[in-house]
Amino acid sequence: MLELLSKQHDDWIRIAYNMTEDMDEAKDLVQEMYLVVLEGKRSIKDITYKDQINRYFVWKLLRSLFIDEYRRKNSKKSVVTFELREEDNAIEGVVYDYSEDDSFSSIVDKIKEITSDWKPYDKKLFDLYFMQGLSLRKIAKGAGIGLNSIHNSVKSYREALREELSEDLMDYFNGDYDKID
Repeated sequence: MLELLSKQHDDWIRIAYNMTEDMDEAKDLVQEMYLVVLEGKRSIKDITYKDQINRYFVWKLLRSLFIDEYRRKNSKKSVVTFELREEDNAIEGVVYDYSEDDSFSSIVDKIKEITSDWKPYDKKLFDLYFMQGLSLRKIAKGAGIGLNSIHNSVKSYREALREELSEDLMDYFNGDYDKID
């Protein structure tokens, strides 16, 4: 299979170059495609059509690998934290880079302190949803747990944190940093 695929190596390089606009990246992308095929992650039926290479499938595979690499390079390292909505005193998860903000760091430390007493399941679920920003559906699918169960757990985490942190968050958003313990 790899021999048949490699006969059109120059074509694959040209296709990858049109995506990346960098010859070295294009060559790396084609090599990665060969590895995917070699590892058997794609079946022979997908790659061939009437005993010939399915060029559309190869294009889709290269495009998929290119997009994955693009996302890896451009992913931001941030932390999902909390925001207090004044109208209903609700805490929502939002992406916030707190590395420069000492007053908010103390709130994050309080969150870590509160969650340190939780059971391992609750800690892990809290981390996946609030800190890593995964969706409830992804967590449910990955863990094999019902979506409603995860939703109810996340809801209880919000309520627990709302009770503990609402005053500190109000002080933070009002600019009363000295009141945050």
